Amino acid sequence: MDTRKFVVMALLALPALAQHPLQAPTRAQPKTEPVATREFELRGGESFLGGEKVKLWGVRVNNSLMSPAVAERLVNNLDNYAAHGINLISLSLQGTNGGFPDVDAGPNCFTPDGRIVGGYARRLEWIVREADRRGMVVCLTLMMPRKDELLRDEAAVKLGIESTATLLEQRKLRNVVVNLYQEFSHPTRIEYDFFREPDGESKKAQLTAWFKAIAPQIEVGICPNHLSGSKTAYPGCDVQMIHEAMAIPATGFVLNTETPDPDLPGHEGVVNRFHIARMQETWSEYLAGGPRIAMLFRSPYLEDVRGQQGTGPNLEIGGRGSGDSDRGVRYYFDWLRENVGRWEFPRHVR
Repeated sequence: MDTRKFVVMALLALPALAQHPLQAPTRAQPKTEPVATREFELRGGESFLGGEKVKLWGVRVNNSLMSPAVAERLVNNLDNYAAHGINLISLSLQGTNGGFPDVDAGPNCFTPDGRIVGGYARRLEWIVREADRRGMVVCLTLMMPRKDELLRDEAAVKLGIESTATLLEQRKLRNVVVNLYQEFSHPTRIEYDFFREPDGESKKAQLTAWFKAIAPQIEVGICPNHLSGSKTAYPGCDVQMIHEAMAIPATGFVLNTETPDPDLPGHEGVVNRFHIARMQETWSEYLAGGPRIAMLFRSPYLEDVRGQQGTGPNLEIGGRGSGDSDRGVRYYFDWLRENVGRWEFPRHVR
């Protein structure tokens, strides 16, 4: 095109461009104040949501923040979860075991200096608010042994905790309980000494103080590794967090963040009658415990990235787990619906 002709055409287009609706506004747009979700809180060691006493039954889906598509799969299944009795889900800012074929395939939502990446923050808020629409609680784990080294130093760990507290506080996301660190004092994978024994109580208290300085009303805890001997209670702890087959503490509110796996990576979603019988014993123990104790059911089927079938993490309930062509976790959801009932806030209905 002739250069002079191009310049003339560009000048003639300027009036139209000035009126284009995508033009940057000349005035700052008013900020919309976020609406607060229901508040999760503890009273006398029992769980309450929106002022109503609730018994929590959960499912662990810690890799759900990894992409918009995976987050959408989770949101699309929340109604089915509630129809089977689920009113607690878990998310993790550093994912969890990616399973077969790559254990490190889960997400990391932090920059090296400890800020939360914007896309992950938006997905987190979306899922938390969708959970709130259904009267659900979200257990949010911040850091894990498998990825804590991606935070470059103690200052980054502190900023990561503060960034999370600020996000939850500013966006008024209150239907949450926070697990500051999963598997404190893990025997092999932890990068920093302040995530392991000795002197665990004071280290946990410091991590908690960083969070509480910004979000004092949000309940927090730290889950020790089940083989470490590190204590579940410490100064400033609201929730005693356990995992695997750790004994349930006799007092206070207790959350099992990860029941023992019924299936294995590479064979995710496949169980036998002995696995189911063992799991039902665990579920029955939590059923008898009332609103003082809660659990997050864990299965590689729900969390492995890719998995044997190449479809993970599988946020759908799937099959009954009887074989390769019947992979799924329907056995848990059906037991829950039969023994606890569907979830219609603020109670289970049978």
